[in-house]
Amino acid sequence: MDVLDKVASIVPLVRQQRSAAEAAGRLGDEVVAALVEAGVTRLFLPSSLGGLEVDPVLCAKVTEMLARADTAAAWFVMVANSARLMAAYWPAELVEILWADNPDAIVAASGNRPLTGEAEKRGYRVSGFNSFVSGCHHAQWFLTPLIVGTERRMALLRMRDCEIVDNWQVLGMRGSGSNDVRVHDVWIPARQTVLMTEEPGERNRYYQGALYRCPGRVVFATYVPVTLVLAEQALATLLDLAEQKSPYATDEKLKHRSIAQVKYGKALAIHRSGRDYFYNALAQAWQRAQAGEEATPRQKADLYLAGTHAVQSSAEVVGLVADAAGTSVIYEGQPLERIVRDMETLRHHGFASESRYGSVAQLYWGAKLDYPLMLR
Repeated sequence: MDVLDKVASIVPLVRQQRSAAEAAGRLGDEVVAALVEAGVTRLFLPSSLGGLEVDPVLCAKVTEMLARADTAAAWFVMVANSARLMAAYWPAELVEILWADNPDAIVAASGNRPLTGEAEKRGYRVSGFNSFVSGCHHAQWFLTPLIVGTERRMALLRMRDCEIVDNWQVLGMRGSGSNDVRVHDVWIPARQTVLMTEEPGERNRYYQGALYRCPGRVVFATYVPVTLVLAEQALATLLDLAEQKSPYATDEKLKHRSIAQVKYGKALAIHRSGRDYFYNALAQAWQRAQAGEEATPRQKADLYLAGTHAVQSSAEVVGLVADAAGTSVIYEGQPLERIVRDMETLRHHGFASESRYGSVAQLYWGAKLDYPLMLR
């Protein structure tokens, strides 16, 4: 049974627990266990460490499949795999600490704000807090930026040494469990940190396959499809409403209103073009990697543009649908209400917010980059 079949087999459970995750502000233990059993935590882990090492297009399809059942469960694809992809440039010793004995160990990560550290006894004394740490309730490790004097590092702390702050009361994506995590006076060995440099260096011995020649932004495959599914579901919901709903003060069905027709047609075209653009960009990155090619800065920026556009165009689709649907958006428990909330939350995500269009333009224009990590 391949990974898509395994994920398909747990979709009924994920869908059944969707409302419970929304209410609890985190995925349930049963759902996380099912996701782990289906192989979701191993998608981007090297095969030499027991991973599946799948291509980015397949990863995106897994994310879409889960998103149709629950957006929060789909977000877990990112939680489970982003650190596994970043680890290509970490020392092999650190990779072994994390996954040699447990390939399913979860690393919850956030780059939102750095912790601070002081050098001490072959390690660092660390304090501070970070926000938007998705999946922290189910993680064994916490990955965070760390400032030590003038050095900028990435640090890995054991979650048992951290405090999860119960503050994930938000508009949308409530089941993602993206709480703050606080650290107070915790010592970590130096081997659990990595110096951040402009150039990533050499890939360690575990990360020699074609997947790891792709630009690092193939990580978009783990969460951008969530927004594409929200747009897809919004369009499907409007299609149903067009047949059923009679707008205020009229006995004519919504499907006969020209403004609703225009918005639906425009939204449909935006969704199809954005989705195709994104999947084509992933496929091209994978084809180049399979051919042994390293991506150029412009090719990396192009992939970033495709991911950003997929998110922002999906937000535009949901906005057009909401305009056409009218008051059907405002009632709690109705499909469009949650779609609108989730999309409004996701479109502001720092990695694919509207400002990232400008980051791509900076590279094309030879201007100063506001987000150099785009070129990883």
